[in-house]
Amino acid sequence: FRDYVVHFTNASCILREDFRDTEEGATGFFSGWNEQQRTYDKESWLYQGDGLSFPERDPTLQHPRCVFQMLRRHFSRYTPEMVEKICGISPKLFQKVADALAAASGPDKTAAICYAVGWTQQSKGVQIIRTASILQLLLGNIGRPGGGILALRGHASIQGSTDIPTLYDILPGYLPMPRGDGKPTGLWNNMPAYFISVLKAYYGKNATAENNFGYDWVPKVTGNHSFFEYLYDMADGKMEGMFIMGQNPAVAAPNSRFERMALSNLKWLVIRDMVEIESASFWSDSPEIERGELKPEEIETEVFFFPSAGHAENDGTFTNTQRLLQWRQTAVKPPGDCRSDEWFMHQPRR
Repeated sequence: FRDYVVHFTNASCILREDFRDTEEGATGFFSGWNEQQRTYDKESWLYQGDGLSFPERDPTLQHPRCVFQMLRRHFSRYTPEMVEKICGISPKLFQKVADALAAASGPDKTAAICYAVGWTQQSKGVQIIRTASILQLLLGNIGRPGGGILALRGHASIQGSTDIPTLYDILPGYLPMPRGDGKPTGLWNNMPAYFISVLKAYYGKNATAENNFGYDWVPKVTGNHSFFEYLYDMADGKMEGMFIMGQNPAVAAPNSRFERMALSNLKWLVIRDMVEIESASFWSDSPEIERGELKPEEIETEVFFFPSAGHAENDGTFTNTQRLLQWRQTAVKPPGDCRSDEWFMHQPRR
């Protein structure tokens, strides 16, 4: 694994002298902790050298402040006995799992780590997944066929929201959406060349230096356009109408009562689904109607319900656990007036 770790990870990068691990100084915090703000100033976490792009390195991995050695010291406390004390897993079972993962990794083979909501919804889920990332990098299992860390989703739309994506603030491949103010942040400063390649992949020969490689055609983030912001705008009377496709906000998010009350402030609501979902019937059949908090005759929201084609009734893509997009063709024609989302979004505008 050494060649992979040295050449394809940051293990050889040397951290600044003012960086402190949680054990150094016996504070329990990394350097840069601000107790009043309850957050970190990450300036001391940077590499020694010329910023993130050209850090000083030690290819022997022996420098005491190189990432590899800092990592060794940080995790040295987590012995098999400590694992048993914290997690309840016996040292024998821990060793068996470690041996199996190491044996399945190497120059001629890879291993993948698959996780589901047991990690995602755990209170320290982010740290668990980051630890898996560190482990896979040490084993050479990132960026190679058959390797990686794969999230097992229970719903295709969740995976697609990040891979396609349908989320408002990212581009395909988990790239951050450019901001409307034009100010790059973080590693975005070091990505112009890469992003030009992305734009050329998007627009082909139409992406030229004369038109800024089509950068102006890419949507920009101009504010918080998340779904909850829409709900607040509805509740405050700032939003008159809404299209809902592939989502059921009346029951599908925290504080459903607030969401249904917010929907009642709309003037019009377009729903596209295969069945009449709760968001389409909130005005006549909801807990708020039963309790008398809402009255159908007082709700001015005009609901338009359009039947939608199912996933087997139109062309499209699936995205799987390994983020592989697979094209699939229509298996059967949709019945009656059912139409695909693409048809619905395109035809009414003609």
